[in-house]
Amino acid sequence: MKLSSYQNLRLPNFSVHGLCAVLKDADLDWQTALTNAEIDPDAIDRPGGTIPAKKELAFQLQFVALTKDRVELWVKAAQAYTLGSFGIRGLALATAPTIAAWVEAGSSTDNAPGLMEISPLRTSDGSITGMEFTYPDTPEELVPFSVYRDFCVIARTFTWMYGSPFPFTHVEFPLAEASPEAGALVPCVIDCGSDALRLWWTPATSAHELPFGNAFQHEAWLKADHQILDDLRATGDWPDTVMKIIRTAPGLNRKLANVAATLRVSPRTLQRKLELTGDDFAQLRDKALRDLAADLLSKTDHSVARISRTLGYTDPTSFTIAFKRWNGIPPTAYREASRYANKEKTEA
Repeated sequence: MKLSSYQNLRLPNFSVHGLCAVLKDADLDWQTALTNAEIDPDAIDRPGGTIPAKKELAFQLQFVALTKDRVELWVKAAQAYTLGSFGIRGLALATAPTIAAWVEAGSSTDNAPGLMEISPLRTSDGSITGMEFTYPDTPEELVPFSVYRDFCVIARTFTWMYGSPFPFTHVEFPLAEASPEAGALVPCVIDCGSDALRLWWTPATSAHELPFGNAFQHEAWLKADHQILDDLRATGDWPDTVMKIIRTAPGLNRKLANVAATLRVSPRTLQRKLELTGDDFAQLRDKALRDLAADLLSKTDHSVARISRTLGYTDPTSFTIAFKRWNGIPPTAYREASRYANKEKTEA
């Protein structure tokens, strides 16, 4: 995923929320950092909130500028990035029965939100013996923080999954030096100055049965993660699949680039697929949002403000304008009419 595509995505607010907490604890100017990144302070504390990826990237750059030479804060910030940040994919990773299964699942899809690429490291017979992180599209000034973040997340996650200190055998670190805080996370030598971040272990470790793993659940979550893709391959129905993706997570999938990332195709490829069927992404999105809004208004007691947030609108007024354009009446009038019609059916 190229930087230009990444910047068209909307991402969960986990990253900015966690980095803000680190700045607050360190008594650094997090408010100005948010302002410079053009992020509304309310957006970072809203459960289920999303932030445009280009603004998250801008905030990460602000964070790095404020914490320059404070590597201990980078290590602390890594705690904000957990498997829970990855939704269904995170559940698939958390239930992996072996480290080999974890690496296969973690490297099988586009990791665009991290602006990184993950590849398994294998022996000559194909056994997994490590993993490699590269950063082809990450801004240069952000690479050191990204390296520390990913190194710390993997070290902490694997230790938790293994049930004891994970037996890394070797680490190649693409920076001039590694901090003592980072070194304390692994029981092996860290060689600095490499061209990529590589973490190594023995092939036998990859096959070791993890105490918290569950092969059945792992396969179930992987299946859920791939279900949309499987449906698409079976039917070839790109418009219907696009609408399903939008309805599943409307706050995240309002842009073509986001849906393309979920389908693991380029935005241009998705656009061509829709053009072949005579469909337009904006029209499909509006239809999906219109139908979902109608369901929420007629079948739930959620406020109009809550429904507008669910659909990814920044304020209820924008949602009301869109809904009136779709249906000819505002949301409140539609809800009243739906309730009256349902009452009539019940009494009949």
